[in-house]
Amino acid sequence: MSDWYEQVRRTASLLGGRTPYARHMAEKALRDREGTKDAFFSLYRSYLSPFRAWPDPGWGTELSNLERAVLVALHHDGWTEQETAYLCGRSRRAVRRAGEKGLRALGTDGTALAGTLRAMTKDLPAVAEREPGRNRTGCGALIVCLIAFVLMVAYCSALDASLGQHAGRAPFVALAFSELNPLRGPMQATIRYAYRVDAPVTGLTDGSYWVVITESDQRLLVEDATPSDLEISPNGRRLAYHSRSKREVVVHDLPSGRISTISKADASDYELYFSPDGRRLAFASEDKLFVWDGKRRRVPGFGAESTLNGWLTGGRALLIDDSEGVRAVDLNGTVLFSTEDSDHVGPLPDGKTWIGVGSDENRFTRYGRRTGRRSMRLPATARLEKVKCWTSADTFVISTYGYGPSHYYRIDIETGEAEPLPALVPEDLKEVRFPGCV
Repeated sequence: MSDWYEQVRRTASLLGGRTPYARHMAEKALRDREGTKDAFFSLYRSYLSPFRAWPDPGWGTELSNLERAVLVALHHDGWTEQETAYLCGRSRRAVRRAGEKGLRALGTDGTALAGTLRAMTKDLPAVAEREPGRNRTGCGALIVCLIAFVLMVAYCSALDASLGQHAGRAPFVALAFSELNPLRGPMQATIRYAYRVDAPVTGLTDGSYWVVITESDQRLLVEDATPSDLEISPNGRRLAYHSRSKREVVVHDLPSGRISTISKADASDYELYFSPDGRRLAFASEDKLFVWDGKRRRVPGFGAESTLNGWLTGGRALLIDDSEGVRAVDLNGTVLFSTEDSDHVGPLPDGKTWIGVGSDENRFTRYGRRTGRRSMRLPATARLEKVKCWTSADTFVISTYGYGPSHYYRIDIETGEAEPLPALVPEDLKEVRFPGCV
């Protein structure tokens, strides 16, 4: 058992109550991060993700999810303000305000709350230990499981072959890893996807770094990009990231090799999204929202607790999520529509369609005036992990685990078809970017 198991499980119980779901998410976070301290990152991000609905934890009913997460991180786990900003994907100012607002709502201070939270997890039931004298039975069960595993692999191999032939497409073939070279100068290659490596395994740069994969299967290291974020334009010809050398957000145009400066600020302040046509970049900085298209201008209607979630189809408005729900705001700050519905994923970039996630049934349900209602199931070989992003008004990308032909699928909401995406990444990586994801 991981050294961090108990700490992560106690934190999960404060976020999702003493429920099987909270314990499952704690175990999942530990699996994703190989039992390391980084499991806290996965746990907090999944709790704050708009694509997951956690159960009521039974305390702080007047708190938003962000306020609860910040209070637990600061006053139970002992993270610093900067570390909490990283865990929650927010700026330090947003974390500070959420913490202060949460304490006011609870009518207490940090010291008293820390004692209360520790008391809530002090009597958390211990994990059941193996009963004595059960070893032989356990071995027998292990043998049965191994046999079932072999049969499952054989079945999945046959099913994968049929999936690869689906709709007339050629069978999926995994990409081979090529030599890692730095991304430099003008190039005509188009980027297929990118992934982040969280360990310094190359002499080209220190710490975490981003690797882009081109349509010609080149692996290119984006040396100057910090690990905080990297976004790919829909046509795969531009990158947006926070520059290590310039200490600012830049847009890298691959065909020309030109790097345009966007704004100076702390890397943790940014949420980057290209518009559907790839010509504009929306980003949040210091609790303000901006759009850059060669010049920077501010978009009203963005606050300390707001989160930028991308663009509507056509680039006519931006999606903003906060404690009151989801709003679509045009570039003049006018609210086009809003909703308080937090039980579904969405809205899609068309502003009219929502997706309900059924993790237990391994399916999605589509809702909306434009589309009506429709159920979509994943292949039997793939189990839903999370919704990654929308790629258009009709498709979204998910990550999965299992024995399918890929760990990533593009879901078509019109047909319900799950198309495997050819993305080969190291097994322990979870941060992957695709062009046009919003």
